Formats: sequence, structure tokens, C-alpha cells
Amino acid sequence: MADFMLFYKKKQQRRSRNMKLLYGWLVCSIVIVFFINPFEANAQIREKGTPESFNLSNRKPIEIPVFELDSLPLRQMLPEDQKFKIDNRYGIVSQCNINLKEKGEKTEIPGKGTIWQYKVDGRNALSLGLNFKTYNLPRGASVFMYDTAKANSQGAFTDQNNNSRHQLSIAEFPGNNLIIEYFEPLSPEFSGELVLGSVSQAYVNLESTTTTRVGINCPQGANWQTEKTGVCRMIFNDTKYSYYCSGALINNVREDGTPYFLTANHCINTEAEANTLVVYFNYENSSCSSSDASTSQTLSGATLKSGSTYSDFSLLLLTEYPKEEYNAYFAGWDVQGNNPESGVCIHHPAGTPKCIATDNNPVTSYAYATKWTDSNGNTISTTTANTHWESNFDDGGTEGGSSGSPLFDKNKRIVGQLHGGTATQGLFGKLSLSWNYSGVYASQLAHWLDPDNTGKKVLDGVGQRPPIANFASEIQEVCMNTPVLFSDASKKNPTQWNWQVQPATYRFANGTNANSQNPQIEFLKEGVYSVTLTAANKYGSNQKTQSNYILAKSKLDVKFLRVDTESTICGCNLSTLPLIASGAYTYSYNVSNNNMIDAMAYNDSLHLALSSKAEGGKSFDSWVKVTGTHGTCSASDSILLHVIIQPNDNAAHAAELSLGRNTGYSNRCATVEKNEPSPSTSDNLPNSWNFDTSSTSGILDNSVWFSFHAPSSGIVTINTAGFDDQIAIYDASSYTSLLSGITRNYTILSANDNRSSSDNTAQIENLALSPGKQYWLQVDGNSSAFGDLTIDLISNSIEVYPNPSTGIFNLIIANPFTGYADVVVSDLQGRELFKTQYLASLTSNKFTIDLSAYTKGMYLLNVRINGSTLSKKLIRW
Repeated sequence: MADFMLFYKKKQQRRSRNMKLLYGWLVCSIVIVFFINPFEANAQIREKGTPESFNLSNRKPIEIPVFELDSLPLRQMLPEDQKFKIDNRYGIVSQCNINLKEKGEKTEIPGKGTIWQYKVDGRNALSLGLNFKTYNLPRGASVFMYDTAKANSQGAFTDQNNNSRHQLSIAEFPGNNLIIEYFEPLSPEFSGELVLGSVSQAYVNLESTTTTRVGINCPQGANWQTEKTGVCRMIFNDTKYSYYCSGALINNVREDGTPYFLTANHCINTEAEANTLVVYFNYENSSCSSSDASTSQTLSGATLKSGSTYSDFSLLLLTEYPKEEYNAYFAGWDVQGNNPESGVCIHHPAGTPKCIATDNNPVTSYAYATKWTDSNGNTISTTTANTHWESNFDDGGTEGGSSGSPLFDKNKRIVGQLHGGTATQGLFGKLSLSWNYSGVYASQLAHWLDPDNTGKKVLDGVGQRPPIANFASEIQEVCMNTPVLFSDASKKNPTQWNWQVQPATYRFANGTNANSQNPQIEFLKEGVYSVTLTAANKYGSNQKTQSNYILAKSKLDVKFLRVDTESTICGCNLSTLPLIASGAYTYSYNVSNNNMIDAMAYNDSLHLALSSKAEGGKSFDSWVKVTGTHGTCSASDSILLHVIIQPNDNAAHAAELSLGRNTGYSNRCATVEKNEPSPSTSDNLPNSWNFDTSSTSGILDNSVWFSFHAPSSGIVTINTAGFDDQIAIYDASSYTSLLSGITRNYTILSANDNRSSSDNTAQIENLALSPGKQYWLQVDGNSSAFGDLTIDLISNSIEVYPNPSTGIFNLIIANPFTGYADVVVSDLQGRELFKTQYLASLTSNKFTIDLSAYTKGMYLLNVRINGSTLSKKLIRW
């Protein structure tokens, strides 16, 4: 087994800041950018323009709020980096939660909109990197960053940078201070959100540390000028430090330009890290001897699609698509597993401009298990034999920051990505193993790069090509003579557009025309229309036709989708009901019983949830109505919801049981509360509940709660009927003790799952309790069973209430069996005042005794039933 030093990354750094991180090339980097040349204003996907505040005249001086970062501990960090060979760390990330619209200095621009400004001061930082944890801008809004001298600026970042994660990382900004300026126009389509989540500070400039580097534009890179444009420097953070690595765009069998990005798993292996990614295209010196690399071409954000430590790969999907001027190349691949006849690695050593390392000899399979070690020789991880390609470079070499860079074979196809090694020897995880070694999609490449399962093992790369035309309209059932927005969704950077509609009874609106990227079109007559988009760039054109795509009407057909006009639903599942409206452009809603239902509307969708006021209440009905409009057209639809609520679903609303038969209960729609207790075999109780593999909690499924007071006899039997249930009796001072999550706050007295091998209802017999004390009964459906529930609370006793009384006493005669009860009331001298007889049973055991005609005082009650005699004193006052 061979030992290799590996520039490993942040997980080890988290364990011990004093850990000696490796000398090698694997790793990731900090969300801070590298500083080799004079700083430039980086250009992610953004629009031209200047900050709105630059255009204000006669503006009074304002005091902009400041986020003052701690000074970087240079005396600590630099010696530590040198001592422990942490040669890829160059910045520190500080977490924050700054809402620009709440914390920023607000300035209203009459007739135009509002700006908010906020300053970040890094004191002794060399540059600042920003990560917006919330980024969601309406059309017309913009974000700029600029220094206090207004010498450098970045922006505008707009709604074009919105993404499904609502996050945005910004490439490094030179210097130790910047002002963030957010502009929002008057009457935006929605209120924008901009929250700064972290700031990174660079504390070192990256300088050349080796003489073995060969720039990509040296003679050795002459034959790789096409492939090089897909290899990128990448930066990201793990919330504590920022890192850098290398990676490359990779083609897929559909060749549709999906921006998949291959790198090393030890660089990025979590979704959170991928979200902070910034990649730099064409960061290279223009010649072998120049130092003019530009950091102006960047993209922000990615999602993690798959990855594995076995061959050390991660496949990311970039959030933004490379612009045409990036001339991005999507590399081909070979996953046959044959030994390459030669090898070429294109990479960014130590985060510096793009370099090349060449191996003119056959690349071999590394036939040893490999221990990746730190500078002290401590093992960090181990990979098995023949999982990596071994390349011994003839020209150039790899370093920290080269990790994740592609290994190309002589046919210029990727066969692996760099895991680690030494300055002249690299080990690359085999792409052939990454392909489908694992049957799990999240651990393989095949599912993503061959989504149609064609079985291809070899694919060539592609450069910039003609666009793939595609589009969508904001609505397809439209009102005549009303503008409809069509949005271009073409891939591969179109620069020209041509729209055609059939039949010709239409017109363009609001200043748009047939060559607009996102035109607005009015349809002048009722009927069905087909729409064609031709998208083009300098590489060619492509056409997309959607036949019978638009239905123009004078009346709309508005309706709720995928839901019956009358539906029964559990209150706990109300939030899962898909209330999606269709047939209009804007929608309004009306919900009856709105004190029981919380509703939140998002144009065509209505999200419902049970109100806290409904908890412990009764089931109810609610009408939900939607009214949709488009232009002058309007229509409505409505549905009736029968919302089922179990009033005793929660222990706080436990139903009170009385002696005898208790009916009218159910556990349908019941839920499990937080910290709700449940008996198990670990409680050492006879007949405890079995572990339920179908339950999310392991034992509980859909429990309801009851309470009762122990009878005067102190002995009670509980029978249940209705469905496959399980029951438990608890002794607790209150329901809050039951739900405290602290087992010493309550006692499980008894539990039962099945009363016999042939009867799956539950029973607890002859349980001894303290007379008059309150107890709690929990009833749950075994394996999610539910139904109507009957509970017999059986005892041999009599209960009287109220007692004392002004004359009228309520009598409960409890007995396990139906029988005639002889009732006698006597005075203290034993004289019988009256006697009567009642037929008592589980379903009929409540009677009335009237002593109103007798004087105040104490009397004796005797009840004889089924051979038992029960007595109690009565007080008349």
C-alpha cells in the first residue's frame, strides 16, 4: 500500500485547526477569490448600468450603516498556514444575517423607486466575497457593489440571477470595503428580498510557489485550445473557510448543453457547499510569459447531483449557463476503462491561472490501496486498488487547487478527475468506475450523463453550438385583446429571436415586436393559435413550434385542478391539498370558515393550513372560491371541503370518560404529538406495544387521548371495540407532564395491544387505581388502523354527583353485567325513606334521586345489583 499526501480540505480542518493538512493537490477552496494580478471587477451573469445613487444630484450626505468585520488575525493565520502546510487557505468566512431592506439606509427616489445602502468594512482584508442567503428580485430591481471611492463596481445583478434556491454568491471584490446598493422600482410585481448571509475576507495574495508550472498558452498547450475553455477555477465555502479547486464542464448524451460540472468529491460533497460555488472561465495568461489573466468571466451557484468517495468524484449542475463570450467547451468522455495511451491534465494550481501537465507515456491503473495522509503521516482516508489512474508527468505538475481537474486521454476525452499525489505524479479517480459502480443515482454519473440509458461508453465533446429554441407563455387560455407575455427559454445563448403566430389575427404590444426576446402578444379573435420561435446566434439557428398552443376566448374557463368539487380531508393534511387554479392570469380567493383555516395565496396556487383556533374543535365545512381574470375576462370556480378534526387528537383536549359505555369517538385523522409517550418492551410492562415499521415514530401512528377519574372501588377494566387498536394508561399530574419528554414526569401503569390471539382490540382488566384520581388513556391505531371507537369503562361501584346537593343527585350504577339494581335511601336511624329498582347496563347506568322533599341532613344510599351491595352517604343541604 502506498501513502500519498493529500491537500485534504475542510472536514479535517473542522476537527482540529492544528491538524497538519497535506501537501498535495486535492482540495477545495475558500469562498474567497485568488489574488495574483491587480484586482478586476468580476462579471457574473449581469446587466450593464450604474448604481441609482450615482445619478442623484444635490443629495445630502447620509450615514450608511456598517457591518464591521473583525480584523484578520494575520500573526496567527500566516504562521499556522506555513507550519502546517495549509497552502490553500487564504480567507475566513464570517456569518451574518443582514436584511438590506431592514438594515440598509433607505432613500426614496420620487417617481422612480427606492434604494437601500449598506456598507461592509473588512479592515485589513485584501478582498471581500459575499454570499446572499436570500436573493429574490422583481423585474426592474438591481444590486450593485462599489467601494467608497466609487473606483470599482460590480453589477447590475437583477431578476436574471434569481434561481430556485433564492441564493447568490458574488465573486471576490477587491479591497477591504464595499457598499451594497439595492434598488427597487415603484409598484414592483412583488417585494424583493435581499439578505446577506456571509462575508469572506482574504488575508493572503496567492503567489507562484513552484517552478514546474506550464501555462495553458505555452507550446505544450497549443493542441488543447478548444478543450481548455471548459476547465475552470472554482471557489466556495463551508461557512467557516473558503476554498479553491478545479473542475470542468462535461457533455451528456443528449448534447443539449446542460451545464454539468465535474470535480472531486473531497472538494465539494454537500448541497450547501455547491450553493456557494463561483466558477471562473478562461482565467489564463495570454502567453507563456505574460501575467495578464482576467477574472471577468464567472458564474454563480450550483446544485449537487451525485458524488462518491470511492472514485472521488462530484457532479454539479451549474445554476447559470455560460455566456456566449465564454466560448465554453463541454468535454467528452470515455468510460470503457481502457488504459489511456497518454494523459493531459488542465488545471488551476493553487488557484493561479490555467496550466497544463502532460504525460507522454501510457497511463496505468494504480494497483495499490491508497492511504491519503496529512503532513504528519496520519491516515485521512483509504481508497482501494485499481480505482485510480496513475499519471507521471513529463511536463508541468499539479498542486493544491488542481484537485478535481480532468485527465484527458489522447482522444481529448475525460477519463478521470484529480484526487491527489505529488508534484510529478497524479492519481485520478476513474471515470469508468464513477459511471455506474453504484446503482444509486446520487452516487453515479450514468443516470445524469446518459439519461435515456442509451448505453454509450464514449462521447466526444462539443463547443458552442446553435441555440436550442424553447419558450413558454405566461398563460395559454387567454382573453382576447389582452397582452400575453412570451418568455424565451432557449439554451446555448441565443442572440437573435423571431416570433411567428398562426393565424395572423394577432399583434405585438407594449413596444415589443417579432424580434424581441420576450414579446407581448395580443390575440384579436377567438380561436386556437400556433406559435413558432426561431432562435439564433453566430453558430446558427434553431426553431421551436408549439401547435395549437394558445386558446383565445371572450370568456375564461377558470377551475381548480386535480381536486373534486366536494372533498373530505383530514385537518392535519389540509396543507397537502393541491389547490391549483388554471384558466386565467391573476386570481383572487375566498375561504369560508376562515377563522378555522389559514390561507396564503401565490397567484395560481392557494396554500391552506389548519388554524390554531381549530385545534380541539369539531369537524367543519369550508367553501373555497377562486375568481380568475385576464384583461376584461373573468370567471370563477368553487369546491366544498369537509375538514375532519378529532377534538381529542391532542392530550390537552383529552375527552372525559364516564363509567359505562362511551361512544362517538374515532381516531381517523388523528396525529402524533411532539414528545408524545408510548409504551414499548423496554418499559417492562406486560402486553406492551410492538414496534411498528410503518410508523414514522416507530410505535405511534394516529393516537387520541381520554381522561377519567378512578371509581370509588379503585378497580377498573377497560374494553375497546371498533378497529385494531392499542391502549395505555398513564399517571400524570397534567397533560403538560405527559408531553414534557421527561419520563420521570409520568408513569405508564398498563398497556395492551391485542386482548387475545384472535382479537386485535385492546383490553386492560382489573387495574388498581387511587379512587377519585385523574388518569390518562391513550388509544392508537396499530399499523395505522383507524375507525369508530367504543370504550367501556367497567367497575363494580356507584358514583353520585353532585354530593352535597340541594336535593337532586345523579347516580351512576356501574357493574360489569346487566341487572336490576335495588336502590334504597334511609336516614341515619335506619328508617327507609323510599326504594326503587332500575335496570342498569353498560349503555344505561345513569339515574336520578330526588331528595328535595326531605329536610337537610345526611342520608344513606344502598344499591344491590347482581349479588353486590354498594353504599354511599348523601348530604342534602
